[in-house]
Amino acid sequence: MVPKSNTCLGDYFTSSREKGKAGLPVLSVTLNNGIVHRSDLERRTDTNIIPEDHLLVRKGDIAYNMMRVWQGALGRANVDGIVSPAYIVLRAKNGVDCEYAEYLFKTAKMIYLFWAYSYGITNDRLRLYFNDFKKIPASLPSIDEQRKIARILATWDKAIETTKLLLKSSQHQKKALMQQLLTGQKRLPGYTLAWKTRRLSEVAEIIISPVNKKTEPDELPVKLCNYTDVYYSNRITKKIDFMQASATKSEIKKYTLKTGDVLITKDSETPGDIAIPALIAEDLGGVVCGYHLAIIRADNKNACGDFINHLFSMQKTRYYFFTLATGATRFGLSIGGINKANFLLPPIDEQQKISQVLSTADREIEILQQKLNDLSQEKKALMQLLLSSKRGVKLDEPEVA
Repeated sequence: MVPKSNTCLGDYFTSSREKGKAGLPVLSVTLNNGIVHRSDLERRTDTNIIPEDHLLVRKGDIAYNMMRVWQGALGRANVDGIVSPAYIVLRAKNGVDCEYAEYLFKTAKMIYLFWAYSYGITNDRLRLYFNDFKKIPASLPSIDEQRKIARILATWDKAIETTKLLLKSSQHQKKALMQQLLTGQKRLPGYTLAWKTRRLSEVAEIIISPVNKKTEPDELPVKLCNYTDVYYSNRITKKIDFMQASATKSEIKKYTLKTGDVLITKDSETPGDIAIPALIAEDLGGVVCGYHLAIIRADNKNACGDFINHLFSMQKTRYYFFTLATGATRFGLSIGGINKANFLLPPIDEQQKISQVLSTADREIEILQQKLNDLSQEKKALMQLLLSSKRGVKLDEPEVA
C-alpha cells in the first residue's frame, strides 16, 4: 500500500499529559535501551516528585526525552508506569502500530529530523517540544503492513539478542578458564609436574623500544607497530594499517618484530593502561616496534609467547606490573622494573596446551562477535529498506531472518 502523502507525525500521535498513579513502577528513558525501570539503572536518580506529578505511560505508549531525543533517547513502554514530567508521552492514534513507530523513530533519517525540529542555541540546550514534533513530515503505510514490518524486525532483534547472550556467556567462560588454568587452580588432564616461579628475564628477552628518537641521515622506510595498535588489539596481524616511519639499519635489526613476540604498553598517564599485552600472531614482514612499548620475546624452552600473552591479559597481572612502574603523573615501566617481575609457570608443554584451550575460546568469541556485527549491519540495512517510503512489504511473503 502506498503511504499517505503530505502527512506529519501529528496525524499519527497525540501528546498525553495524563497524571501518574501511586503504585506504578517508575520508568526512565535511556539512550541505548529504550524505556527501563529506574531501579535497574546503575546510576539511579532519586526524586522528590510524588507519583501524581509524574506522567502516566501506558503499555504501548512511546516516551522521549525532549533534550536527547535527537540522540535516540526514546522507547516504547512494555508495562504501565510513570515517567518524569519532563518527558513527552506519545499515544498513537488509530491505524498506528507502536512497535513499528519505535523502529521508525530509530532510523537515521528520523533522528536527523528530531534534531532539525528541535530548538536551542547549542546542542546541549536543544529541546523537541510536542508542538514541533507533530510538524515533522512522516508517511506511514497501512496498519497491516506496519505490523508485518515490525514482526520482521523483531525477529532480527531476537537473533541479535540471542547472539549477545551467547557472546556474554562465552566471555564469562573464557574469564573463568583463564583464572583456573593460568594460576594452576585447575590442571589439564595428564599434566602433574610442579609449576616453578621464574623471573621474566630468565625465560624471555626484554627489549625496550626508544622513547625519543632523533632523525638519522641513513634511515630507511619502515612500518611501525604503535602504542594504539597494541592498546586496541590482543593479537597483531597484517590486517592492521601500520604507520609509515623510518629507522636506521641497527634499529631495524634490534626492533623488528617476530612471530610469538608479546608487546606490552610501557608508559601511560593512566595506571590501568600499563602493560596491556598483544601477541604478534604472524610474520608481519619487517614491521618495527614503535615507541612506549616493550617486547617480551619468550625463549620457547621455558616460556611461550601465547601463554605469556594470556597471562598478561589477566587483570591481576596488569595490576602487578603497575606496582613495578614508577612516576607521579605519567607511569612507566623501565627494563629494571620488568626484570623484577616473576611468575609461577608450568612446564613448556603444559603452557602450550593451556594456550591452545584459551585460543580456541578466543576464536569462539571472535566468531560470535563477527556474527553479532553482521546481524546488526544487516538489520540496519533492512530497517533502511523497510521503513522508507520507497518500498513496502508484501503481506503474503514469509517472515524470515
